[in-house]
Amino acid sequence: MSESVAVAAGDEHRTVARRSRVRAATSMALLALASLALLIGGVTLYVREEILDSSAFADRAVDAVHEPYVRHVVAREITVRMLEPALPDLIAARPVVQSAVNIAVGSKPFSPAIRLAAEHGHRLMFQRQGGNVIFDVADAGTVVASVLRNFIPKLAQEVPKRIRSILLTLRRRSFAVSTLRLGEKVRLLGIVLPPVAALLLALGIFVAPDRRRAVTRAGVAVGVVGIAFAIALEVFRRYVIARTVGANELTTTDVRGAVGELWDVYLGDLLLWTLVTSAVAWLVAAASSSVLRPYSGVAGVRRLGALAGRPATTPLFPIARGAVMFALGVFVVVKPTLALQIGAVIGGALLIYTGIGELVTATAPEQPPVRRRPGRRHAVALGAVGATIAAAVVVAIVLTGNASRASASSARTCNGYAQLCSRRLDEVVFAGTHNSMSAADAPGWLIANQDRTVAQQLENGIRLFKISAHYGVQTPDGRVYTDIAAEGKRVNRVADKLDPRARRALQRFSRSVAGGARSKGKRDIWLCHTLCELGATRMVDYLATIRRFLELNPNQVIILFDEDYVAERNLESAFKRAGLFRYLARLQSGQPLPTLGSLIASHHNVVVFAQNKTSGKYAWDANGFSWIQDTPLGAKKPSQFSCKLYRGQPNNPLLMMNNWADIFPPRPSPNVPLVQRAFILKRARQCDQQRGMLPNLILTDYYDRGDVIGAVNELNGVTGKRPSPVEPVPTR
Repeated sequence: MSESVAVAAGDEHRTVARRSRVRAATSMALLALASLALLIGGVTLYVREEILDSSAFADRAVDAVHEPYVRHVVAREITVRMLEPALPDLIAARPVVQSAVNIAVGSKPFSPAIRLAAEHGHRLMFQRQGGNVIFDVADAGTVVASVLRNFIPKLAQEVPKRIRSILLTLRRRSFAVSTLRLGEKVRLLGIVLPPVAALLLALGIFVAPDRRRAVTRAGVAVGVVGIAFAIALEVFRRYVIARTVGANELTTTDVRGAVGELWDVYLGDLLLWTLVTSAVAWLVAAASSSVLRPYSGVAGVRRLGALAGRPATTPLFPIARGAVMFALGVFVVVKPTLALQIGAVIGGALLIYTGIGELVTATAPEQPPVRRRPGRRHAVALGAVGATIAAAVVVAIVLTGNASRASASSARTCNGYAQLCSRRLDEVVFAGTHNSMSAADAPGWLIANQDRTVAQQLENGIRLFKISAHYGVQTPDGRVYTDIAAEGKRVNRVADKLDPRARRALQRFSRSVAGGARSKGKRDIWLCHTLCELGATRMVDYLATIRRFLELNPNQVIILFDEDYVAERNLESAFKRAGLFRYLARLQSGQPLPTLGSLIASHHNVVVFAQNKTSGKYAWDANGFSWIQDTPLGAKKPSQFSCKLYRGQPNNPLLMMNNWADIFPPRPSPNVPLVQRAFILKRARQCDQQRGMLPNLILTDYYDRGDVIGAVNELNGVTGKRPSPVEPVPTR
């Protein structure tokens, strides 16, 4: 009898234990589903309330326009897309116009225009009743026109009325169908999923055999899912930014900066609330766990550390541990900023959990200590966490990695094409820009020969840069004036026309314009067009941009032609401070010019030519017209250009074709015909017939308004072949 009772009791105990395990498994499944539903429901609810809601969307659009990169991009687009087509030669005044438009875009009166545009765009994308709309934002045009009237009255009178009134035209695109469907799904999920998540949480806790422990598990699950989502959101943000590239007048840096600011404006709060929710969930987990048994977060961390460092129980454990550590190390080296951010999030969450545990333990009633040994389950859990982190690291590197791809191809291509590697410098045609530093996109230039900065020129394929180095002094307020006295015998073209008394007067006038005496500023080398008061770029900064480009793209050869008005020893200092000096080639007089491949292989792939006759004493600073012969200056119309010898000797190995309208101030209109492919090809072949050599160096103004790169590729015989990619240079 007693035996049968014992058997029955044992069966009942096993049945109860089995039911308890089933309930525990069901509870954990429900809690996992609840965490997932809470995540999706929370995200869709946020999108429903903050993005799909027209008013909230417009509010964030107004906030976004006040961010520096977004405002800069909007002002640039208004200036370039609306004003310059009406007045092609406006480029010289672009900095002034863009500054005025920038002020207008960031001003309070402009906010209604942005709001109106955002509401119309929102209606088109997310509301079925939005219809096929085309809208004009007259208020915005009025604001811009008003600013122009105040700053540049004559310009404002010339701007057509249609440009004043039309700021933005948005036509229905096929993508709107997708956004409409997505919006409808998100609206539904944002309402349904949050209560479903709450119901699943309640059921998961209700069916659990130990409900307090279920609350702890629920808090931990929600916290872990939240942190994982926060990390994924940041990785995806970096992926989107890294895959965004600039085009035309917008540099990659500008566009990436604007995308980052827009992301933060529209989704920054989502990340914040995710982290807050995770912290609250862990607080609940800590509190519920302390009701069962006070815990020490510090002790838990120590146990995990001991588990990670314990001797291997299986051969696979050290392999997995090494793989995880290697992946984490690579990730930290490749993406230190992202690694720091992820580590900060995880570390902050761990500190919150540990701190709460210590507080709860200190205030809870004393209970007998329980010794816990890290068993197989802990090892499996730790391995799973490690594998997850390693996978996240690999994904992050793949998605956001931006390491240079060009280094691997440096032995196979030269300036983008394999067939150029075996050619000497005098057998290759280089696309170049005249007064390369004077760009409308560069701040401070009142007279511009180019649209784009040197970073964008490099990215577009320009490999020859005509620059002009001067001594300049920058005042504390940022203005630069030419130090004519310091240039001595190397006076620039303006000062060269004056007698000594007039030069001194010009120097005094220059200081007066700059607003201070030389003693208030520091002298340095600046790239200027005749006078630094008309625009200046610090030479060290300019050269550093080229150096960064070569670090990312080591298979490129670059030529600098310097109209130098400074001493060579000071130029050498500038090259060294910029980190470019180690790249400078040394040409051997009387010897054939090196091939592109040999220059790249030797890592001396920057060739410097100096225009002034007194230069050339340093091996790296070759006297330009000892190597180069060029065509005449002074032509203004296509019919006036010739291929006659102007400077240099007929037997010099390189021919430079001056292919820009010699007018002051420079303007796009006379140069547009000169940068067309047909004109460049016709003139280059004409020079080949008359001089017996194809032009190697082609200098242009406003290169991007034609097809200079296409013409040069055809002259090099590489037309139609895809060049190896280049990495853009960060400009800010």
